[in-house]
Amino acid sequence: MKTIYLNNDTPQLDGSSVATIGFFDGVHRGHQYLIGHVMAVAKASRMHSMVITFDRHPRQVLNDDYQPRLLTTLDEKLLLLARTGVETVVVLHFTPEMAALSARDFMEDVLKERLGVAKLVIGYDNRFGHDRRCGFEDYVEFGKGIGIWVIRSQAFVLHGINVSSSVVREMVGEGDVERARDCLGYPYS
Repeated sequence: MKTIYLNNDTPQLDGSSVATIGFFDGVHRGHQYLIGHVMAVAKASRMHSMVITFDRHPRQVLNDDYQPRLLTTLDEKLLLLARTGVETVVVLHFTPEMAALSARDFMEDVLKERLGVAKLVIGYDNRFGHDRRCGFEDYVEFGKGIGIWVIRSQAFVLHGINVSSSVVREMVGEGDVERARDCLGYPYS
């Protein structure tokens, strides 16, 4: 797996990637399912697979009242992402300036212009951009104008639960490490 820490000196990447974007705390089975979808689309499209993540949780930057206790450090997350088989991981430094970008500006300036994303696979509940105001239909519409095909992935459901980082954090917080392990796909430590 190639890891790129995006900064002003990073050269523009070519336009042959299928990507997804998120914080990916814990790289749980829901994330693994989403990344598998990215890799399948990339293979069928003869493109490269890419995961775009952040160096810190957006709420740590936005001074939100809710500060989640993270399941993994950045280094642990990168190790877990490498195990998925994805070809490239791009780490974005999350800043207040990035948080101020609209979803459309983020898609055009970062995803298309800087990273060369041609297809974007979105998690079933993923929202990005300033105040997370936009949703899947908006991303599809923006993508049409920018030249990014946007695809929605389904939720990974285990025992009737949509697996998410917040659900796993709750399980760990309650001491239910057995169910957390099932959702993570590996033992929590």
